Amino acid sequence: MKKRILVCDDEAYVRVFLKDLLELEGYTVLEAENGEQAEAIISKGKIDLCVLDLMLTDCSGIDLIPRLKSKNSQLAIVVITAIGTINNAVASMKAGAYDFITKPFDVDTILISVKRALDYVTVSMENKALWNLHKNRVYYEDFIGESPAIQNIKALIPKLANADVPILISGETGTGKNVLAKEIHFTIEGAQAPLIYTNCSSIPSSLFESELFGHEKGSFTGAIAQKKGRVELANGGTLLLDEITEIPYETQAKLLDLLQERSFYRVGGVSPIPVNTRIIALTNRDLQEEIKAGRFRKDLFYRLNVIHFLIPPLRERGDDIVLVCELLLEHFRKKYNKPLLSISKEALTLLKNWSWPGNIRELKNSLERAFIYAEDNLIVPENLMFEGHEAKCQDRSFKELVEEFERDIILKRLSQCEGSRRETAKCLGMSLRNLQYKLEKFGIA
Repeated sequence: MKKRILVCDDEAYVRVFLKDLLELEGYTVLEAENGEQAEAIISKGKIDLCVLDLMLTDCSGIDLIPRLKSKNSQLAIVVITAIGTINNAVASMKAGAYDFITKPFDVDTILISVKRALDYVTVSMENKALWNLHKNRVYYEDFIGESPAIQNIKALIPKLANADVPILISGETGTGKNVLAKEIHFTIEGAQAPLIYTNCSSIPSSLFESELFGHEKGSFTGAIAQKKGRVELANGGTLLLDEITEIPYETQAKLLDLLQERSFYRVGGVSPIPVNTRIIALTNRDLQEEIKAGRFRKDLFYRLNVIHFLIPPLRERGDDIVLVCELLLEHFRKKYNKPLLSISKEALTLLKNWSWPGNIRELKNSLERAFIYAEDNLIVPENLMFEGHEAKCQDRSFKELVEEFERDIILKRLSQCEGSRRETAKCLGMSLRNLQYKLEKFGIA
């Protein structure tokens, strides 16, 4: 669905320019020449973002922002103005604007700001949807695996019920950190406890403290009512902080205070608010390196590192690849109503031997893409495409790419088996005769 953007500016040529520019990017654009029109448009229908001039004929943009947000709390606002003072920028951001751009602006600046603001709105809506779904006892994915590392992780989860400590989950992108975090929450907190998801990279640093801890009425311009932060909304449950290294350095100290004192202050507040909120922090970065670089507080790391789950990458989990494939295939059978969907032994061998730099997320994408290409409900090697090989597709056939991949795997297994063809065939799950045919085909001595 197209995103809907409102351009509110008293200068017609600015509205026309922005309308044409944004429509070329695929957005639906509406216009308003003053605050009254803007309020009327937002009251009538869903608007995702408003590009707002600071000086309108009937009101100030700073005064208008809270009125627009009161009609649509998920509305993102990008302020544009010819009066680019620091005071105006600060006042706009405190009133609830996502970004502040001075005129004249270039095309790239406005387009980047609009995209980031819309991404922020999308994440905020996903948080709200997650909360609503949780209240209806949603199904969550099982964190599967039979490798020793995964079994050790799963064995520890029930023991956390009586451990009132924060939890740190680290691992490469796509390893299932979010899935593990949700399983921990539903296991130790129960289905009725709130689960508040926060992607730390999606919140502007200027808004982070208010988003996390809330604010009191009148604490800054635009704070027309008291607002509860995500820490307070998660009281009695779990606050899931994804990409925790993206938390602004100055806000990390307040998070540390929360973990130590089990209470916090809203922005502008004078009384501490006690909470019983479990913190689960996720990261795909090396926190020790972040500390050395001065981007992450050492004391916060030690406070979070009481319980630390390190999820190994898929390439180190042996036969877990087969388990994940089966789970994903079952998901695709239901999603596409294809109960007979299966995967050939040869295709499964290729999947088992790929390094999977994108881990489970990459495996899911590869399998779903292969299913789309597959015929007769059977995924075969020719249907598979792996990340990093797509760039070669423009001048090489799919068959050539699959053969190259097969050749690489055979060479790798031969090396691991010290040149023994019989052992190599056994490891690859093929007959010795079939392996001999492949060796001759690929010119491997």
